[in-house]
Amino acid sequence: MKKFLFIFCIILLLIVSFIGYLIIRYSSWIKGFESNTNIICISDEEELDQSEELNISEKIKDFVLSDYFSEFVTFTKKEILIILYDSINSSSELDIQDICLDSQKGIWKLFIHSKFNNIQLPWLGLDIVKDSRETAELYSRNIYLGDMKVPLFLSKNILEKINKGISDALVLVSENGFLGKDIINIDLLFDSVVLKGSF
Repeated sequence: MKKFLFIFCIILLLIVSFIGYLIIRYSSWIKGFESNTNIICISDEEELDQSEELNISEKIKDFVLSDYFSEFVTFTKKEILIILYDSINSSSELDIQDICLDSQKGIWKLFIHSKFNNIQLPWLGLDIVKDSRETAELYSRNIYLGDMKVPLFLSKNILEKINKGISDALVLVSENGFLGKDIINIDLLFDSVVLKGSF
């Protein structure tokens, strides 16, 4: 009986220690994340500037109506966040509190802080990856809780659904003539996204 109690106490201590480690690591990540100047965020408390939304609409309109064989449209990181914020908030039960973007060339990390049925969720992250070849393919490799990768055996099904959603959206926009052009390349740059379209 004493051995069983000793083993149970050791296992319980390990579990509590692991949970404590995760909480401390997550808390220290939040402090560094909020002070990082390379990360751009928008929140539900901000009044989104109507001129920015009109600018996005004008860029899309100019891209679609262009008569040039090959046309480019560039969106800043903030414009991408506005598009994502509007589309996620309008199509899901999540109430987005903050949405942030940490970018490098070819890899963007999107972080979302949200509520679900008035329950505050932790910061969840997702990387969006673009290979260096000329293609309109984007995909995600990892899901994050703060800066900690969620193990693949836990996130595999979610990643498959996310990647299928990204793929289906690109097919809808490109191949079905939704824009009047085929999207032949997407470049994720440090400060912007560039779409190249062609007839």
